[in-house]
Amino acid sequence: MFGRKDPAIGPVGPGAIGPPRRLPSPWLLAAAGVGCLLVIAGVAYWVSSARSHLLLATRIELPLPPQVKQQPAVEPEASGEAALIERGPSGPLPRIAKDGRMPWQVYARPFDRAGRKPRIAIVITGLGQSAAQTEAAIAKLPGAVTLAFSPYAADLPSWFEKGHAAGHELMVQVPMEPTDFPREDPGPASLLTTLTPAQNLERLEWVMSRATGYVGLTNFMGARFTAASDALPPILEVLKGRGLLFLETRTSNQSVVAASADPLGLPRAADDRNFDGDLTRAGIDRTLAELEQIARQNDRAIGVGSAYPVTIERIAAWATTVEGKGIVLAPVSATVVAKEAAAPQAAAAKPEGAKE
Repeated sequence: MFGRKDPAIGPVGPGAIGPPRRLPSPWLLAAAGVGCLLVIAGVAYWVSSARSHLLLATRIELPLPPQVKQQPAVEPEASGEAALIERGPSGPLPRIAKDGRMPWQVYARPFDRAGRKPRIAIVITGLGQSAAQTEAAIAKLPGAVTLAFSPYAADLPSWFEKGHAAGHELMVQVPMEPTDFPREDPGPASLLTTLTPAQNLERLEWVMSRATGYVGLTNFMGARFTAASDALPPILEVLKGRGLLFLETRTSNQSVVAASADPLGLPRAADDRNFDGDLTRAGIDRTLAELEQIARQNDRAIGVGSAYPVTIERIAAWATTVEGKGIVLAPVSATVVAKEAAAPQAAAAKPEGAKE
């Protein structure tokens, strides 16, 4: 069997002798290589094309949402108290809401204004600077007592939160120039007769921006400023325009507050007695008795005093007796008067034929 030639593969075995094999032509090898490259390129193109079609087949086209018109900066008229606040250079400022709500009414302590009993309002001033006195006034006095805070108090919004939680109506004191200024100095935010209206209004805005949620302002000192017929009216006009009330703690018999406020229709009130003149227990009790007499004569009376321990003690004790005397303890907002604003002079003298 060795040496036998297989017709298909040639001689078989180690001794097989036959003609040498012929190598393939170079041109044939080149053609084969090009063919392989073409096949590989075709396969790659097919794979790429198939992948692309697969991606397109599984892609989901979502419609774009309808274009929403950009809304202006938040002016939340229907969002409660936010509608009563505007952003000022120094902080939040009170304002009248577009629906007509006014801070002095919105932040007022609930009170039955239809009641016919004589009303006495008690206002404790100078709060926020002594933590002990402020805590005592908030905690020991009934909610119907109004609390007035110094604008210089640290963390005034926190004190306001505590005062509101205890049911008190709140005010802010505005420092005003006294007669003996600068020997008596109400502080760096004082309204002064020597400043321009613009400078005083800037200081007023700073005072009003210390906190939110108060019914109005009351003067701290101010005998000279409240008597200044040129300096005071622009201040009261701002209070009227922002929906606040003004409580005058009378420091001068030359005051022009009433003459300036009433033509504007500004809600205002003035104190009838001050507790600080006699800080004995007997002196405070006497002042409370005088307030009762004034309230019976005029239907209302207002007493003002600082947060001295003896003052807080005597007022707290007296407050438990008023119901039996036919008198009601009222927040200051329930004692204000607001005359109708005078019509502008131009409206009173229209040219003939002018349209209504």
